[in-house]
Amino acid sequence: MFQRSYYRTIWISDVHLGTRACKASALLDFLRHHISETLYLVGDIVDGWNCGPSWYWSPAQQELVNEIKQWCRAGAHVVFIPGNHDEGNTGLVEDLFARLPLISSLIHRTSNGAKMLVIHGHQFDGSLNLNRLLPFIGSGAYARAQRIHDWYNRRSEAGGDEGRSLADYLREPARKAIEFLTDFRDRAVLAAARDHKADGVICGHIHRSDYRLIGNVLYVNDGDWVHNRTAVVEERDGTLQVLRWSTPPQNVLVAEPMPQEATS
Repeated sequence: MFQRSYYRTIWISDVHLGTRACKASALLDFLRHHISETLYLVGDIVDGWNCGPSWYWSPAQQELVNEIKQWCRAGAHVVFIPGNHDEGNTGLVEDLFARLPLISSLIHRTSNGAKMLVIHGHQFDGSLNLNRLLPFIGSGAYARAQRIHDWYNRRSEAGGDEGRSLADYLREPARKAIEFLTDFRDRAVLAAARDHKADGVICGHIHRSDYRLIGNVLYVNDGDWVHNRTAVVEERDGTLQVLRWSTPPQNVLVAEPMPQEATS
């Protein structure tokens, strides 16, 4: 039996089931070592863009789906918030997970009273964002884009500057260029929080965890399970944290507890 750590709420996103990049085994391990009253699946859990010849399904991915179903049977409140990769293929989501609640966005109130807007995050994309174009270019082109994405995101196994290869240095400009095109702007996050009268925003989408104030609005990004293996968790007292999951199991704190300014 796994010894489980309790959190009031857990947020995960950008798992990209159906692709080779999905770190299903790591997420399965994470879920088996934790328990929460509510589990938010904050979009791009399934990669509906990858349907077709490039679709990939492993035993670990099926085990992960089964584990999330088990959470439902055990009484956890599991909510699916579609992202840009799975909002157009909710039939596939329902085939895999049965009838989970599907909600485009919602307000989560922490135990200390903060109102957090939970949304995938593609709604904040700018007009130049590549994610606005990829759904229309076909699965073959998307698969090629995935291979390029995997290439520039590889990291040196050795770690540190001494272990970086020439390819790592060549990849860095490409990484920065892609981030420029695919990142969303702070003012869109701020506007969404104000529109929903929220104290903060919890989202995913950009595959990079974050935790900071934008003005007086708390912005928390839960990262992904393709490269970073991160999740957002809420403690019993309402404290929010970003955790990185490692093997052997160890919760690594990525971000500090929620600033008091955002809870008013």
